[in-house]
Amino acid sequence: MTPRSRQDDADASVKTLTRRVRELEKAVKAAAEREAELGRKADVLDGMNRVFRERIRCESSEELAKTCLAVAEELTGSEFGYIGELNPAGLLDTIAISDPGWAECKIPNSEALKVINNMEIRGVDRSLLKDEKSRIVNDVPAHPQSVGIPEGHPPVHCFLGVPLKQGGRTIGMIGLANKEGGYDAADQEAVEALSVAIVEALNSKRTEQQLAQQTEEILELSTPVIQIWRGMLVAPVIGTLDSQRAQRLMEELLDRIVETRATVALVDITGVTNVDTQIAQHLIETISAVRLLGSQVILTGVSPAIAQTLAHLGIDLAEVTTQSSLASGLRIAFELLELEVTHREERAEG
Repeated sequence: MTPRSRQDDADASVKTLTRRVRELEKAVKAAAEREAELGRKADVLDGMNRVFRERIRCESSEELAKTCLAVAEELTGSEFGYIGELNPAGLLDTIAISDPGWAECKIPNSEALKVINNMEIRGVDRSLLKDEKSRIVNDVPAHPQSVGIPEGHPPVHCFLGVPLKQGGRTIGMIGLANKEGGYDAADQEAVEALSVAIVEALNSKRTEQQLAQQTEEILELSTPVIQIWRGMLVAPVIGTLDSQRAQRLMEELLDRIVETRATVALVDITGVTNVDTQIAQHLIETISAVRLLGSQVILTGVSPAIAQTLAHLGIDLAEVTTQSSLASGLRIAFELLELEVTHREERAEG
């Protein structure tokens, strides 16, 4: 083999090796990109799972919204941000703002609360509500839609905004600011995916709160305690007396006794169609609690069928004053209060 041939072979080997090195570099880069992409997706999925977990833990939609904002900030490395919702007037109300944002804000709290509600749809951030599209602005002061910031507001260098949508309609937005190095498409995609979970979680929490409020209102209506005379209360019980209603009845009755200083309380079970051990036990506990306050209890509406059931269950009502009707119970209550009800004609004759 001639020196020339050996040189040609060496050059070919170098080219082949160089090509393989470049291919390997591309493969390594592609693998790194895939790994980074998988990592971002895992972070987004983890964030969504955290939002749904917090929906269960948080006691209010306001607390949940603040937690959702914290997740979005951590996911994008944002310094601070806010979540806002459009109100009936078409203006934006802030439902969550991050603690760092408040900490850096020099606007007095009384003024700041006014600033963050009923906001007009304008500026770099809120204009996206008109376009209903996400927006990345990495040089906020130089943007043509920039309208400046209120005096005392922390500076905003870069911004990522994502609309909150429900049923294809924009209902609000997430605004994030001041990620070191600025935002990119990956940040936008992550927050867009997270926004779906946020809307669903907030709606679910609000429905839960509404149901809880309605349940509380129903309980209040189903366990009324009425003052019918000075020193006398009546608590009619209708339907099934479960543990929740029984607890509510006891609390309401005890509160009203303290409030009105009643010395006699009538618990009327005329509307209770069926009495079991649990209901009977609830009644006994309520009667015992009332007695501890020094008031007397009259259990009315005890039908023969209920009396037989109580006897069969072994419930001892020997120390409880019972009457078959509310009317007869009222007569005893008036006697205990040393009151007498007479007809007008009888008073006139006297």
